[in-house]
Amino acid sequence: MKRSHSSPYHANDVCRRDFLRAAGTAAFGMALSPLLIPRSAFANMAATSLATVGIADTSSTAADAYDVATVKAQVQALFEAIGGITDIVRTDSKVAIKINLVGGSGSASSAALKGVPITEAMWTHPAVMRAVAELLVDAGVSPGNITIVEALWDTGTNAPFGATDTFGFTAAKNAVGCQFINLSAAAPYPDLATVTTGAPYHNFASFSMNRILTEVDTYISIPKLKHHYENGFSGSLKNQVGIVPITGYTLPGNTGNRSALHSADGGSSTLYLPRSVCDLNRARPVHLAVIDGIRNATGGEGVWNPTFAPARRHALIAGKDPVATDTIGAQLMGLDAEAATLPLPKGGGATCDNHLALLNARGAGTNKRSEITLTGDGTHLVTSVAERATGLPQDNYRLLPNFPNPFNPATRIAYTVPRNGHVSLSIYSVTGARIQVLTDEEHAAGDHQVVWTPEALPSGTYFCRMQADGFSETIKLLYVR
Repeated sequence: MKRSHSSPYHANDVCRRDFLRAAGTAAFGMALSPLLIPRSAFANMAATSLATVGIADTSSTAADAYDVATVKAQVQALFEAIGGITDIVRTDSKVAIKINLVGGSGSASSAALKGVPITEAMWTHPAVMRAVAELLVDAGVSPGNITIVEALWDTGTNAPFGATDTFGFTAAKNAVGCQFINLSAAAPYPDLATVTTGAPYHNFASFSMNRILTEVDTYISIPKLKHHYENGFSGSLKNQVGIVPITGYTLPGNTGNRSALHSADGGSSTLYLPRSVCDLNRARPVHLAVIDGIRNATGGEGVWNPTFAPARRHALIAGKDPVATDTIGAQLMGLDAEAATLPLPKGGGATCDNHLALLNARGAGTNKRSEITLTGDGTHLVTSVAERATGLPQDNYRLLPNFPNPFNPATRIAYTVPRNGHVSLSIYSVTGARIQVLTDEEHAAGDHQVVWTPEALPSGTYFCRMQADGFSETIKLLYVR
């Protein structure tokens, strides 16, 4: 696949940093919801900012259960927070939305999901896909010009977009009126396109891909927020591995995935895969990234990873610089997005090269936190995780100070579970009486949080106690009515 061929992207491919400086802040063209951030919030934007990324806290809203209307309202708030999207879409634009359905429908019955639906732990949720598509229509894009794209592992009646609509993707697509194209095949075109990467490239001078990706004006990546077993982090840029078909990208004896993107000869992927990700993103740049981190996974991208575990980050993230957007996602997962390497879930000190740093070095976007303006009602989520600098799940249990404190009407309590097991969190009065049980169930390893909203309780001091596997810790909460 290392052939040279002309590409429609590079003639107009502006440096991402220049694009961000030039991007307009046109109004989104829809009535503001109570969730939207006033434009005065941008008054103090740092002069060094190269990118704006929005993050929404879903923990106290119906979006945390993937309610379609609430998810749409929060994505709309994010779009408004990053300056709207009318600078990247017009009424006559053709748009592709790349989702992430890694592993195929056979993974949906895996015991590693621990009863969590695959759309919540591994795949882009159809509610997030639908919200983005509907907001494009609200902005004036014709539904017929919107195409959902993904390289499907299976295409039977029970597969995503199959006749039985087992996972809800067909219903979401039909509600908008858009179409779906399987990137694993050439259809509905007679053949695949060859798209050049442009010099200098790392591993691939060109890629074969479905021609829809060469025809669209705007390209949106909507991944599920996850660690990656060989790439460290899986966000909007790692999602690009799914834009090429498996055929033509396998190595002898390893045809179960796109092994040729992982290694040239079957060797280590820690250097090769991050660079393949960079090449893919030069061939097909991302204009808008929306990360589904409401419910997600730690320890890997799929149930085949031995450290994989369902998790909840209670967040939606959006930005027009995909490197910056993924940087915030990586920080939310406890990773240092500015480092030259990222830790791998397998542990033992294993690392891979950081594709975000590689792309930053090529001028494709910024992974420097000082160059990113973070906005939205979820900014505290990144701050709290970054302060902990956890990397992958902690070796010890932790109960963190609640935020805000003092509080009214609600406060968020974050805690870390180093391994799968039973965890209990309860609220107590100053007299030691247990008032409420916040959680008392099995937990997957990783970071967790709950929101406590006192009901019919007077102002005063309360205590939250966490107990798990011999661990016990208590924090003080101050409720002010």
